[in-house]
Amino acid sequence: MAHLDPLPHELAQLASKQSLALSHDLATLDELIARLSRARDRLDPHSSPDDAHSLAESTVADELLQLSSYVKNTAYRDADKAHKEWSSAVSRLGKTVDKKFSGPPAPLFPPAPVPATPSPSSFSPFSSFPHLAASSSASTPTPSTPSDPTPFASPSAHSALNSTIATHLARSGSFETLDTFLRESGTPRPPELSDEVVQSLKELREVVEDVRRGKVQRALEWVARAQAEEDECEGGGVAGEADGLEELEYRLRKEEFVRIVLAGEAEAAMKREAAMVGEPEQAGDSAMDTDDAPPPSSVNRRKSSVLSTTSSLSLVRQPPSALPGPAPPSHVQQALSYGGLHFRRFIASSSHPPRATEICALFTSTMYLPLSRLASTPYASIYAPYLLPPPAVPSPTESLLALFTSLFLARLPHKLPRDDPLKVVTDVGGSGALAKIMKVRAVMKEKKTEWSAVGELPVEIPLPLSYRFHSIFSCPVSKEQSTPQNPPMLLPCGHVIARESLVRLARGTPTLKCPYCPVVSHFNSCVRVYF
Repeated sequence: MAHLDPLPHELAQLASKQSLALSHDLATLDELIARLSRARDRLDPHSSPDDAHSLAESTVADELLQLSSYVKNTAYRDADKAHKEWSSAVSRLGKTVDKKFSGPPAPLFPPAPVPATPSPSSFSPFSSFPHLAASSSASTPTPSTPSDPTPFASPSAHSALNSTIATHLARSGSFETLDTFLRESGTPRPPELSDEVVQSLKELREVVEDVRRGKVQRALEWVARAQAEEDECEGGGVAGEADGLEELEYRLRKEEFVRIVLAGEAEAAMKREAAMVGEPEQAGDSAMDTDDAPPPSSVNRRKSSVLSTTSSLSLVRQPPSALPGPAPPSHVQQALSYGGLHFRRFIASSSHPPRATEICALFTSTMYLPLSRLASTPYASIYAPYLLPPPAVPSPTESLLALFTSLFLARLPHKLPRDDPLKVVTDVGGSGALAKIMKVRAVMKEKKTEWSAVGELPVEIPLPLSYRFHSIFSCPVSKEQSTPQNPPMLLPCGHVIARESLVRLARGTPTLKCPYCPVVSHFNSCVRVYF
């Protein structure tokens, strides 16, 4: 934002000059109206005797001369000065804007070529015989003109753009805007936006808003329906979708567990603050009783620390039914009951071991509440993303909603992509792609070179991390996909095979022959390739 620094100063000066000029002009007009009113009253023949006596002393010409002198010498001069100061501030602001911001960028696509039309004055051998000219033009084939390079000039491209905009409006929940756009642009409703799909998208928008407000019940109900549909398919569904539904349910349960704890902690903190309001008065009364006794807060602190040490030591010796100390707060009991009811089957599942570790961490974190104490423990990272603002730490709720949206859209009758096409184009173009292409075009125009590469760009385009994808390498020898344990390896000759195939070809020797060329390479000369 450094390029915007001078503008607030210039805008403040302009606003100040405008305010001063306005107040001065209003004061001048009020004074002029008052002088005209006094002159009219003094020149009125039906005025009072006092006014008639004053009129005898001054003629009509004197009154008009005084008004003219005031307008020319005072009002006009002051108004002109205020106007010059205001226009000077406007000029300075315009110069600052022109200096800090360049003009509108040149069009990315060249304008459409205008076909040359012959001049009426140019000589034509058929100018005197129009019927011959018509027959000649009909018999002579017209040369093919290049396609119009103007973007979205063809009706099909224009219709595709309108359909993309309509789909974006439906996905973003702007259904009233969608109806207005389709009606005013004359675009038919895209086939992927049937009434059933639009109704499902409305449900998606409502569920997303509920999750953002901390209500996950409707999302869990949708997961239960989707899992029931998967069970009815009897294995006919996609395994990845079933795993995604299980992951979504777990993250929704975790979200609810964390919200129960945080909501209870917020309520407990408010109660503690309310209780601390009466502590100074009680402390003052106890100080009047005795001066030798230490403050009650220090006594309670020492006593509580001793009790906590004793109770922690007795945890090993006594059965759970005989554990001393107060019961956990109600919100902690509610969270533990919720977790024990819904997390049990996730712990029993052996398909995702890290999930069981995370569930154990959730349960253990409740032992270190309140949050002021939990902040100094390793379990603080569980609740930190929910307490810090999103720019500082990625919001787990937004990633949860992204997973829910992708699974929801994949189960629609007309499957919609996970990412909105219009959003992808905006993110990629706004992240630097458009600026890079425009810069390359300007450099190529200066050097008078043409863009000869067809289907590819002459420069590398920066992409956001969310749009960077890796290809999956398949070994041409073993026909197996590469894995982190079996990565692709580049031979000195330029061919790429998997590491296991490389080991098999070496047969325990330091050298191997490439399976696709006669080059013999050393095993240590092969380099891992990252796709």
